[in-house]
Amino acid sequence: MLDKVESEGRGIKLDQYMYRLRSVEYVQGISGERLDQRLASAYSLVIVTNGHVRLELDHVEATLDGHSVYFGLPGQTFGTAECNADLEMYIIHFDVYLPGQVGSESENLSGFQPAMDVELFPRQCKIDTGSEPNLPAICRELYNRWIRPCSRDRFRSQIEFQKLLLHIELYRMQQTTGTTHAIVSAKRYIEEHYREPITAGLLAGRLGLSPKYFAELFHKMYGKSVTSYVTELRLREAKRLMLHSRFKLRDIAHRVGYADEFYFSRKFKKEIGVSPTSYMNSRRRKLVAYRPWIIGHLLALNVMPYAAPLHPKWTESYYRDYRHEIPIHLSAYRYNQDWRMNVVKLGRLAVDLIVTTDDLEEQEKRALGQIAPLLCLPRKETNWREQLQYLAAELGETWQAGKWLEAYEHKARDARKRLQPYVGGKTFVGLRMVGNRLYLHCNGGMADVLYRDLGLSPAYRSETPTYDRPIAVEEIDRLNADYMLMLIRRDNDTLAHWTKLQYDPQWQAIAAVQRKRVYELPSDPWREYSAHAMLRMLEYAEQLLTADHPSLIRI
Repeated sequence: MLDKVESEGRGIKLDQYMYRLRSVEYVQGISGERLDQRLASAYSLVIVTNGHVRLELDHVEATLDGHSVYFGLPGQTFGTAECNADLEMYIIHFDVYLPGQVGSESENLSGFQPAMDVELFPRQCKIDTGSEPNLPAICRELYNRWIRPCSRDRFRSQIEFQKLLLHIELYRMQQTTGTTHAIVSAKRYIEEHYREPITAGLLAGRLGLSPKYFAELFHKMYGKSVTSYVTELRLREAKRLMLHSRFKLRDIAHRVGYADEFYFSRKFKKEIGVSPTSYMNSRRRKLVAYRPWIIGHLLALNVMPYAAPLHPKWTESYYRDYRHEIPIHLSAYRYNQDWRMNVVKLGRLAVDLIVTTDDLEEQEKRALGQIAPLLCLPRKETNWREQLQYLAAELGETWQAGKWLEAYEHKARDARKRLQPYVGGKTFVGLRMVGNRLYLHCNGGMADVLYRDLGLSPAYRSETPTYDRPIAVEEIDRLNADYMLMLIRRDNDTLAHWTKLQYDPQWQAIAAVQRKRVYELPSDPWREYSAHAMLRMLEYAEQLLTADHPSLIRI
């Protein structure tokens, strides 16, 4: 059922709650760059004042352009899929409190309770503020006051934030929210009827909009055309049906909305890259990648898992690139926190093999062993190359592992040679930031890719290739590293401390900071230890260091 456009004036009563600003970030776009997925522990407002960005909020994507706002709840993850060079975006985190009953004794600070699920603005829907000139100025004023160390400015920023909330609510009430609702309704209709003939003109007519206007609105909101979205849904369902060998190709084509199986085959190969027959043959063995990094080893062997942990933050790359290729998604929330739920889910499936690690807790290992045979990869005292070769031998893919490693070594040699004119004689140090604490840091991937494969020179030398030890800012200065590579935890508290640190005179006195040679490394892939992750690290480092490539952190 499609809902026609009609005026909508519903909104919350802002005076029912109390609001406290937590942090304000200002993000400038670098064409082709991404903002890493992060977990929001507070409410979020993502406000784009210039340019455009494709935002990923949990499992939902939305395209935001200049003068648009997106609202997020605590516990959600968000990041950007892509942005353009003109992007100017503010990310604002805040808390919401529900006061005691007005006029009662509980109407005081001790009576305020955190409110964790208040939909101040429509969820999963952007608010278009049009060409309103005040929004950029309000955001800029809020940010400028927030970053100043003066307590009066911080207090004033709380006032500016209240004004911002009011402006956004006024924009929401004034815009043609009926149109937005209609486009959301159209998307929902497509998801329910994609097997039927659907065109933008058909949907526009039912909504009472012109086809051209409807097509522009749909593309603006979702970043794709109606035709592209219908094709995406049809092929996604086709891939799911291909896992069941009882379906013939002709039956699958008809089930997803294609009357001609030969047209379906051509469309499938064009969009997916392989023929339907090749796709089905490559997925007959139902393997489970029980740990996220095992996906990286399997991909190097050209093996697609049947089930694997996927999440837009904790397995960002695999979620983005392979979520439609992997039929069963296990929970990857906070790195195996939900293992019992995963075991229950696997127990309902018919799987051939569970690939896991030899460091599982005994209770977890016993539970998995009752579902299917286990292949436990050794983690201690083995590097990623040895783990890949061990897995390949067990799966009968030794030849593929050899070819992949040969290609990787060739690429590493070329990258090392290419880097020499840029970084020869320069020193590097890795740092990790959690909360307000800094650590000298080098994990397995950094040790192998940066110092072994690319031959970079470390500014700090340790007795062990991996290390993670606390360090103060003045100690960092004494290392005199030419480049600083940083892993910063993507939570509100750490990001707030990171913003503050950048204005610390001691930090600004560090030579690498002054030369703008401070680079933030995304946790994906730089915290993963697998063949596929190593390749991505290699490519990332080469791109970062061989061009006039602006740091993700402009200091």
